[in-house]
Amino acid sequence: MLLAIAALAAAAEGCGTVDVPVLSLLGGADGGPTAPDAALPSLGTKAEYCAGSGPPLLLDAFADGGTPSTCPDQLLQRAFTYALCTCNEFISDYALSTDAFNGSLGAYEQSTALDGGSVGVNGELHPGPMQVNGSLWASSAMAITTSTVQVSGDLHAEGEMLAGGALDVGGDAWMANGIQSMSGVTIGGTLDVPAGAPFDVTGAPTLGARVSTPFQVAAPCECDPSELVDVAGVVATYAADNDDKALSIDATSLENVQSAVTMTLQCGRVYFTSIAANQVPITLTAAGRVAVFVGRDISTTSDFQIEVEPGAEVDLFVAGTVTVGGSFLVGDTTYPARGRTYVGGATVNLLGGPTDNPQSAATLAGNLYAPSATLDLGGSATTTLYGSIFASSLIASADLMIHYDDAILTQSSTPACPAP
Repeated sequence: MLLAIAALAAAAEGCGTVDVPVLSLLGGADGGPTAPDAALPSLGTKAEYCAGSGPPLLLDAFADGGTPSTCPDQLLQRAFTYALCTCNEFISDYALSTDAFNGSLGAYEQSTALDGGSVGVNGELHPGPMQVNGSLWASSAMAITTSTVQVSGDLHAEGEMLAGGALDVGGDAWMANGIQSMSGVTIGGTLDVPAGAPFDVTGAPTLGARVSTPFQVAAPCECDPSELVDVAGVVATYAADNDDKALSIDATSLENVQSAVTMTLQCGRVYFTSIAANQVPITLTAAGRVAVFVGRDISTTSDFQIEVEPGAEVDLFVAGTVTVGGSFLVGDTTYPARGRTYVGGATVNLLGGPTDNPQSAATLAGNLYAPSATLDLGGSATTTLYGSIFASSLIASADLMIHYDDAILTQSSTPACPAP
């Protein structure tokens, strides 16, 4: 299963401070959205869009009193600081390992991999074996594992950690409510366990230093409703203002696909009402800066792919849910930041490998922003992701390896967004 889920690489014209309401659009008398106001900032012409880089302006022209505009660069800097960030729980019996690379400098190579694949969990953390080549932040009331946890960077844990396996931290460790461990504990830097919190470790721990000062671990993932982008609202904006006519695209053409589809999308902003296919593949190719907006769901029992030509990039916005039974590819593994997927619905189900070999290992690429969705990786073999995930929660049915591409933090079109 190939999945390229990638992120929001850049600022569009008119970027302002993130989450600052620059428009004031309230719902109509029936509580529904009003039509876009004529005074809204222009989304720009097709030529202006094609001259830039990164995702289009994240404008919710139908916002009912919410935040109608977000600067894309600032969103990616908040959402994709981590290789994996979940607003709720991360529970798995399988291994998770992370490291980092920079796709703008070339494809991932294990021999030159970097630290920096950090993991953040706002909810309960109940992992299998973890090897985090970065830092681990867990802000919930409890972190429980029966397996070994290795963190090359720092560990920040708000809840008491109950560890059945060894804990090995290369940097500093802040453990607000202490630790109980049945195996060895090694902290390369300073361990801070506040006075009164338990420190019950089998055997003699190896510590660089130890202090006892009070602190609180902040939530690593920015999941407050006021901080999230309404993906469905952004899709609704471009449903009313897109380049379908200029590109000779029928918005309903992928609603009920009966035979294999191969389509090249030239630079522009494309709107489809929905995408659905049964036992036949859909292959789209981005030949330039392309944004694809889907008004409802993507649902297919076969492969769905959006390839990118050299120098091209693609943003996929899905107002509803995503269910793909074969490979799911939006971009490539060499430079994941060139493809970005945003999902507004409650589920992202990636159910298997390629149609011709559904039991094979899954390969994902890019950065997924699905703040309201449970991501279900249904493959039975190891899943490898080149990029990052920001989701409500994650269900993994096999081991997961993430190679974080820090090129996602590179700014794109000017004017640049202020740092968050």
